[in-house]
Amino acid sequence: MASEQAAKLLRELGVLQREMQNVGLWSDVSPTEEAMMSSQPFCSDAMSFTSWLQWIFVPRMLYMIESGGQLPRKSAMHPMAIAALSDMLDQGKGVMDSVKRLDMLLST
Repeated sequence: MASEQAAKLLRELGVLQREMQNVGLWSDVSPTEEAMMSSQPFCSDAMSFTSWLQWIFVPRMLYMIESGGQLPRKSAMHPMAIAALSDMLDQGKGVMDSVKRLDMLLST
Protein backbone atom coordinates (compact mmCIF):
# COMPACT_ATOMS: atom_id res chain seq x y z
CA MET A 1 0.00 0.00 0.00
CA ALA A 2 1.24 3.45 -0.78
CA SER A 3 2.40 5.29 2.31
CA GLU A 4 0.25 8.28 1.33
CA GLN A 5 -2.90 6.14 1.45
CA ALA A 6 -1.78 4.64 4.77
CA ALA A 7 -1.25 8.11 6.21
CA LYS A 8 -4.71 9.22 5.04
CA LEU A 9 -6.32 6.13 6.54
CA LEU A 10 -4.51 6.60 9.84
CA ARG A 11 -5.60 10.24 9.99
CA GLU A 12 -9.20 9.32 9.24
CA LEU A 13 -9.23 6.53 11.83
CA GLY A 14 -8.11 9.15 14.36
CA VAL A 15 -10.88 11.49 13.21
CA LEU A 16 -13.43 8.67 13.59
CA GLN A 17 -12.27 7.99 17.14
CA ARG A 18 -12.44 11.68 18.10
CA GLU A 19 -15.89 12.08 16.54
CA MET A 20 -17.16 9.03 18.41
CA GLN A 21 -15.64 10.30 21.66
CA ASN A 22 -17.19 13.75 21.14
CA VAL A 23 -20.71 12.31 21.06
CA GLY A 24 -20.22 9.66 23.74
CA LEU A 25 -20.04 6.66 21.42
CA TRP A 26 -16.51 5.54 22.40
CA SER A 27 -16.65 3.13 25.32
CA ASP A 28 -14.19 1.94 27.95
CA VAL A 29 -16.07 -1.35 28.23
CA SER A 30 -15.27 -3.93 25.58
CA PRO A 31 -17.87 -6.35 24.25
CA THR A 32 -17.79 -9.94 25.45
CA GLU A 33 -15.44 -12.39 23.79
CA GLU A 34 -18.51 -14.16 22.38
CA ALA A 35 -19.74 -10.91 20.81
CA MET A 36 -16.32 -10.32 19.28
CA MET A 37 -16.49 -13.74 17.60
CA SER A 38 -19.76 -13.04 15.74
CA SER A 39 -19.78 -14.01 12.10
CA GLN A 40 -22.61 -11.66 11.14
CA PRO A 41 -21.79 -8.52 9.11
CA PHE A 42 -20.77 -5.75 11.52
CA CYS A 43 -21.36 -8.27 14.36
CA SER A 44 -24.92 -6.96 14.19
CA ASP A 45 -26.31 -9.85 16.20
CA ALA A 46 -24.00 -9.19 19.13
CA MET A 47 -23.11 -5.48 19.34
CA SER A 48 -23.99 -2.03 18.08
CA PHE A 49 -22.46 -0.70 14.88
CA THR A 50 -20.45 1.86 16.83
CA SER A 51 -19.10 -0.88 19.11
CA TRP A 52 -18.11 -2.81 15.99
CA LEU A 53 -16.32 0.27 14.66
CA GLN A 54 -14.42 0.74 17.91
CA TRP A 55 -13.59 -2.85 18.86
CA ILE A 56 -13.35 -4.63 15.48
CA PHE A 57 -12.92 -2.25 12.55
CA VAL A 58 -10.46 0.30 13.94
CA PRO A 59 -8.09 -2.28 15.52
CA ARG A 60 -8.13 -4.46 12.38
CA MET A 61 -7.44 -1.50 10.14
CA LEU A 62 -4.59 -0.33 12.36
CA TYR A 63 -3.11 -3.82 12.35
CA MET A 64 -3.38 -4.12 8.56
CA ILE A 65 -1.78 -0.72 8.02
CA GLU A 66 1.01 -1.30 10.53
CA SER A 67 1.79 -4.81 9.28
CA GLY A 68 1.57 -3.84 5.60
CA GLY A 69 -1.31 -6.25 5.09
CA GLN A 70 -3.79 -6.23 2.25
CA LEU A 71 -6.58 -3.73 2.90
CA PRO A 72 -10.13 -4.18 1.67
CA ARG A 73 -10.55 -2.92 -1.88
CA LYS A 74 -14.15 -2.00 -1.39
CA SER A 75 -16.03 -0.67 1.61
CA ALA A 76 -19.68 0.19 2.10
CA MET A 77 -20.12 1.00 5.79
CA HIS A 78 -21.80 4.37 5.31
CA PRO A 79 -25.35 3.02 4.80
CA MET A 80 -24.99 1.04 8.04
CA ALA A 81 -23.72 4.16 9.82
CA ILE A 82 -26.76 6.11 8.65
CA ALA A 83 -29.12 3.38 9.85
CA ALA A 84 -27.32 2.92 13.16
CA LEU A 85 -27.18 6.64 13.94
CA SER A 86 -30.58 7.62 12.56
CA ASP A 87 -31.81 8.66 16.00
CA MET A 88 -28.92 11.10 16.40
CA LEU A 89 -28.46 12.52 12.91
CA ASP A 90 -27.19 15.93 14.02
CA GLN A 91 -24.83 14.65 16.73
CA GLY A 92 -23.74 11.65 14.68
CA LYS A 93 -22.99 13.62 11.51
CA GLY A 94 -19.26 13.72 12.19
CA VAL A 95 -19.15 9.96 12.70
CA MET A 96 -21.19 9.33 9.56
CA ASP A 97 -19.00 11.70 7.52
CA SER A 98 -15.85 9.98 8.76
CA VAL A 99 -17.23 6.54 7.88
CA LYS A 100 -18.10 7.86 4.42
CA ARG A 101 -14.53 9.14 3.94
CA LEU A 102 -13.16 5.77 5.09
CA ASP A 103 -15.40 4.04 2.53
CA MET A 104 -13.98 6.29 -0.18
CA LEU A 105 -10.37 5.75 0.92
CA LEU A 106 -10.81 1.99 0.98
CA SER A 107 -12.67 1.85 -2.33
CA THR A 108 -10.09 3.56 -4.51
